[in-house]
Amino acid sequence: MMKTRDIIPNLRVLESLAVIPRVSSTNLVARLVVNECIENELSLPQAMIVAREQTAGRGRNERSWSSPAGKGIYATTLLTKPVSDLALVPLEMANIVASYLREVFAIDARIKWPNDVLVGGKKIAGILIEARIQEERAYLLIGTGVNVEPVVDERRPNATSIRETAKHPFHDIDQATTAFVEHVDARLALPLDRERVLEEWRSLAVHQPGDRITCVIGERTFSGGWIGIDGHGRALLRHGEAVTTVSAGDLILA
Repeated sequence: MMKTRDIIPNLRVLESLAVIPRVSSTNLVARLVVNECIENELSLPQAMIVAREQTAGRGRNERSWSSPAGKGIYATTLLTKPVSDLALVPLEMANIVASYLREVFAIDARIKWPNDVLVGGKKIAGILIEARIQEERAYLLIGTGVNVEPVVDERRPNATSIRETAKHPFHDIDQATTAFVEHVDARLALPLDRERVLEEWRSLAVHQPGDRITCVIGERTFSGGWIGIDGHGRALLRHGEAVTTVSAGDLILA
């Protein structure tokens, strides 16, 4: 059993940790907390909400994220950041999740722009970030789903898990979740330095220059050859002589 009282004293950034047996979505719970703080002019706690099971987990573009009990890490991290840091947060969170998998389990985790995490071309983790802006502050809800144990689900045919790819042995979901909380906290303690974030992201990217990429943003679709990311973390795609700059969206590996 994961014991929060044994974890919290060692945390440097996260002030509180809540573990909930079953919830519709950790992001929905976190949204209530943020709304309450804003309405009552309270400071947002730097915290993490972890659910054993989600009944209505969501991913990017309103896709469902299968969240059965005991099979994954389903968490939302609440943070306050300056608005000027917002562009770096998706890339840094992808770095954090990928480095967790690499350092704790020796998994060759790679990032698909902007923040899906893949192993051998299969998805092992996803990140969904929401933000509420108040003057120069951003209240962030960073939802993270990490597949720990294999799940047979026709909705996720291209998925893998820590159990299937780990080079280092581990016991169970509690051990994996504790390591996740501690790793995220340690990484959040680092300064959000632009050059470090961009350099690490580029080193972990699954994309190679020239790879054919399709980017879906709402109703619009862009295709082109992968160039890389610019100094603001935006994807650069080449189509003939034109270069398209993409600041958000989903990529489909061709």
